[in-house]
Amino acid sequence: MNSKFFLFVCLFITFLAFPSNAQKDGKIFKVVIDAGHGGKDPGCLGTYSREKDVALDVALKTGKLISDNCPNVKVIYTRSTDVFVELYNRAKIANNHHADLFISFHCNANDNHSAHGVETYVMGLSKSEKNLAVARAENSAMLKEEGYKENYAGFNPDSPESAVMFSLYSSAYLNNSILLADKVQKNLVGVTHLLDRGVKQAPYWVLWSVSMPSILIEMGFLSNPTEEKFLTDEQHKKEIADAIYRGFAAYYTQMTGDRVSIPEPKKQESKNDKPETKNDNNANNHVDNQSDKKADNETAKIANTPVSPDAVRFMVQFMAVPDKIALTDKRFKDIPKVNRYYEGGLWKYTAGSESNLQSAKEILASLKSKYPDAFVIAFKGDQKIPVSEAVKLVK
Repeated sequence: MNSKFFLFVCLFITFLAFPSNAQKDGKIFKVVIDAGHGGKDPGCLGTYSREKDVALDVALKTGKLISDNCPNVKVIYTRSTDVFVELYNRAKIANNHHADLFISFHCNANDNHSAHGVETYVMGLSKSEKNLAVARAENSAMLKEEGYKENYAGFNPDSPESAVMFSLYSSAYLNNSILLADKVQKNLVGVTHLLDRGVKQAPYWVLWSVSMPSILIEMGFLSNPTEEKFLTDEQHKKEIADAIYRGFAAYYTQMTGDRVSIPEPKKQESKNDKPETKNDNNANNHVDNQSDKKADNETAKIANTPVSPDAVRFMVQFMAVPDKIALTDKRFKDIPKVNRYYEGGLWKYTAGSESNLQSAKEILASLKSKYPDAFVIAFKGDQKIPVSEAVKLVK
């Protein structure tokens, strides 16, 4: 790799580490829906099905759910029909539209036909041979392109220079990519009841080359007869699309503060109907008023006083993390009335407990410099409600 080109790419990726808040300035949030493979590239094969067909069907269903329920979101498809789109052109479509998110749809396969389950990938270096094998299978699509050596000359996951670039990429987009991947994966497992193979990292070219948070979903194994039947069933494909939409909606709401509609899934009537599961739908969330056992003496000083079930409070959500943090943590020292609640697999931390929206906005303004993604939320008693509803209740 040319050293000057490598330096330029490093500087470019470092620049991308500074997040854009375009959607918070009133601009449309853009999500790219990428159905893997297509045309002359069938992807992996089942006994009677092709990855390209399943990926396209679920991708279109997911995109429609987003378009129908998220008025401030624009859906962009890398392909909407059975055509071959080069990997570099998929990335180019996303980058040229200055998209905020990239979601790639795929199916898995393995020589071991008993392999099963769903997994969601983010970009990264992986020491796991299994992860690398999946990435190599998806990256092999570039071999079907004319002039692929010229188009992908800079991509070599085994080279030290590429390792540096992957590391820089991770610092730019990895946190948000993992956040989205976690929400999508949990919803997929909750809805489909397939084996949870987890959120993983691997060097996918299409994830490496897009300038935004991105994930690649392996929706199940076409090489497994049971999962092939599941993945080609129309009702189950709708369920998969619904689960992915719910993961996206939870991520979008957290990032923008814009709550969107999440339709109730249609219950499938059959003898083998699956049990209902709790989905990541941003509903039925409660404030955690419990003290931390490790710091009972300290938290007693700031413990929340019980509130009336009808009391409306405005708060500023400024942090969301997978691990519970003590309310007395030093990073909260100068933040007023810190509280937390659990939602979508994350502990979410709030500031203030205000009876009017204006007071919450003043707290928001004071936190913006340190927490640029902070936004106002509202609770009635210990139940989270839309801010618009809270404003009406206060009036």
